[in-house]
Amino acid sequence: MPETLLTCPVCETLLTQSANSLICENHHCFDYAKEGYINLLPPQHKKTKEPGDNKEMIRCRKDFLQAGYYQFLSPAIANVIKRFVTKEQNKNFLDSGCGEGYFTNQIKSLLDSSYTLYGMDISKEAVRLSAKRNNNIHWFVASSNNIPIQDKSLDIVLKINAPLNFEQLKNKLSENAIAISVSPGKNHLAKLRETLYLKPQSHKQEATPDGFTLLDQSAAEAPLSIIGQTDINRLFKMTPYYWNASAAAKEKVAELQTLDTSASFNINVYQINKNISKTREHE
Repeated sequence: MPETLLTCPVCETLLTQSANSLICENHHCFDYAKEGYINLLPPQHKKTKEPGDNKEMIRCRKDFLQAGYYQFLSPAIANVIKRFVTKEQNKNFLDSGCGEGYFTNQIKSLLDSSYTLYGMDISKEAVRLSAKRNNNIHWFVASSNNIPIQDKSLDIVLKINAPLNFEQLKNKLSENAIAISVSPGKNHLAKLRETLYLKPQSHKQEATPDGFTLLDQSAAEAPLSIIGQTDINRLFKMTPYYWNASAAAKEKVAELQTLDTSASFNINVYQINKNISKTREHE
């Protein structure tokens, strides 16, 4: 694997390749797993033994996405990237909260070779599955609260239905970099929510993170028709709804043989507020 922008999670110095490991100037060493990813989440950065989504949720999401239900989303994101990123530059692109790598891999196939892609997730199992998809992407385990990447080096950061510490992110972004946040749209999985709740609430619009400006907002939406309990159950278990649902609500979903709803996403493009940055420089 070629040189990366990755930094040591212990001392924050740049990591360099040495055989099948990455080593910093202070001799902290991190070995590549056999699948090709690197684990940069030290024990002191973990809140639980196995942070992130559990194996069942990851497996359900992998199988559901692989069936192509959300295949419309990747081209929409790639088109947004092409609108806001200049062609002449080499671009470092981080998918933060990449999960099992479905969207990262899809988007890479829609972009040209000037993009260097990094996929990060706090779940080791998710990153392990990601690395098995495509070994031309830099996959690593880490938390968005401690992003082990060189400062001012990222040109595009993407998050899809994942948490992201935007305050931490600021130092990692290059000049004119963009952050793309994909979140559920108002009508996302409306029929599933109607099955679960007596008074289902629409998804709220995402607030612009502090210190950032909203450059653009678009939507990607498609009808979603799922036949059979297997894929309905996979969809249910990959959402937060399952883990918060009552036993009675789970039984209702278990009785469904078809689900006709919509998949709806908001795509927001943010950039660091340059007026705020200039003000701070003069303070």
